[in-house]
Amino acid sequence: MVTPFLFLFTGDEFLRRSKIDSLIGTLVPPSLRLTNLSHLYGYDLNFPALLTQAGTPSLMGGAQLFWISRAEEIKKGDWAAFETYCARPLDQNYFIFEADELSDAHHLLKLVARSGKRMDFEGQNTKSGMEVLRAKLRSAGKKLTPDAWEALEERLGGSLKLMDLALDQLVLYSERSEIDETQVRDLTKAFLHYEPFDLTDALIRGDISEALKIFNFFYELSDDLTQITGLIHWQLKRIWQAKQILAHGPNQAELAKTLRIPPFRMAPFLKQVERFEIKRVERLLHLLWQFDWDAKRGAVNERAAMETFLAKI
Repeated sequence: MVTPFLFLFTGDEFLRRSKIDSLIGTLVPPSLRLTNLSHLYGYDLNFPALLTQAGTPSLMGGAQLFWISRAEEIKKGDWAAFETYCARPLDQNYFIFEADELSDAHHLLKLVARSGKRMDFEGQNTKSGMEVLRAKLRSAGKKLTPDAWEALEERLGGSLKLMDLALDQLVLYSERSEIDETQVRDLTKAFLHYEPFDLTDALIRGDISEALKIFNFFYELSDDLTQITGLIHWQLKRIWQAKQILAHGPNQAELAKTLRIPPFRMAPFLKQVERFEIKRVERLLHLLWQFDWDAKRGAVNERAAMETFLAKI
């Protein structure tokens, strides 16, 4: 089977990055990645310089791979040079483009339809991401108990990327093949200075300085604002759902089951729920959606806008 030279990955970031990592492993051996793998970004991409580099064989030999993130930020008029290249691509040169989403009329989709392969992870849910994490553990000869999975999700706010980072540490340091809840809690406590629960707690207390400190910790850890937005949304949504459940009477058993709140978390979680009015939660969810939309279309400076959002809360 002939491997195409052009790839496009769109949709859920965690899932697409998992596939990109796998593809890189297939095309470029670890020993050549420093010299033969280039990771670029759409907002400052220079196609003529890139194609000149592609036309120069690597001194180390082997395939050259050019990975371009945020492809949606490449200017429309800049595609002409790459379209010409696609008509006569050079052997052992591969191009990976990735984006959260692209319009159906985007020029890159037409190029990929003619010359490459697209993998779209739009609409794929957390279940798909968990399957990726389980497969990673199996390949390392490890297994998490059900309670351990629950603890990992709770401690990391359901963020697949942060869970993935934590699993790397668990695989590295755990001597046992089966990892239990205690090991997860010990590892994540050492691995994390904060958890998503701490962020909403700081916001409720009005401690904006602490909230910004926690936000910056997670931002530096994941280098991905989408993940931080997801962490805040995860906790606010749980608070909103809890408000809906408790409106029909105090039923902690249903709350714990529906929202998967572990016993150790129930009391502090209920305190957060009590201190948020439902209309305020709904307004914050709307503001968070607006922030996410503005960030994805490049209308705001992401980090500064998130800090402003947290201060507003």
